[in-house]
Amino acid sequence: MKSNRNLHLNRSNRKVSHDYSLPGVYFITSDIQDSEKILGKIENARIVLTEYGEIVKNELIKLPEYHKRIILDEWVIMPNHIHFIIILRDYDFDNGISINGANVGQIHEFDLHCTPEQYRIYRRNMIIPKIMGKFKMLTSKQINIARNTPGNKNWQNDYYDSIIKIDDDYSRVKQYIIDNPKNWVS
Repeated sequence: MKSNRNLHLNRSNRKVSHDYSLPGVYFITSDIQDSEKILGKIENARIVLTEYGEIVKNELIKLPEYHKRIILDEWVIMPNHIHFIIILRDYDFDNGISINGANVGQIHEFDLHCTPEQYRIYRRNMIIPKIMGKFKMLTSKQINIARNTPGNKNWQNDYYDSIIKIDDDYSRVKQYIIDNPKNWVS
């Protein structure tokens, strides 16, 4: 039987009923649409960024400006995707670099014992999904200006995340990010 390509398009890999505003360590991967290698190339086990990769880099390092609880940890830009670790600190934490106008907004508590559709609506107001939406929107706009491709979709719809809970996992993921360019196979 032939599979229906559209069947899985709206599924998310988010952990069901997890509050993505909770303090924690989040490993995130986001892919360029159609795996197009627009962000750079690997030379001698190092990434050499294109103009579009520089746009992504410049916006990536601004993530802590989006919200006062965000710490950007290890990250790497690859030819067709990015990996990074975001640490969300406690609710009263202030990273000292968040810009009021750039804040992704106040996050409100809600009941996680809700229907899947209610959860999808709530999730849109959580910190991690909001910063990913803002990041993709800002980088896409800038890339489209540079490429002269107005309205072009540059990122895949979703992104991959995992919540790092154990120090061993944190060390392993951090090393994976560091080693990613030297392990690249084009």
